[in-house]
Amino acid sequence: SAGSLFGRGIYLAENCTKADEYCRADPKTGLHTMILCRAVLGRPFYTDELKPDPRACEEACLKGSYHSVLGDRKKCRGTFREFCVFDEDQVYPNYLVNYRRVMPGTK
Repeated sequence: SAGSLFGRGIYLAENCTKADEYCRADPKTGLHTMILCRAVLGRPFYTDELKPDPRACEEACLKGSYHSVLGDRKKCRGTFREFCVFDEDQVYPNYLVNYRRVMPGTK
């Protein structure tokens, strides 16, 4: 059910910790891969609702005067702000970042 809180779009985060929640390790190398993107958000539809209506978010962008959704989960849940766009031309994948998770207390 990932990627449906604000509608059927492309989800972005300003914190790598949020993106890391969706990354899986390569079984051979143990490395995780994250895509670092540039995005044009235009005029964002702001919501800090705990359970926003995904269809209303979509329609605000696809039929209304907004270009993206800014979901302020930091305000309503204490986690991260998320962004959702509905046009792939608004997102440019700039870098692939490979990394290994290091948990506190491990080497």
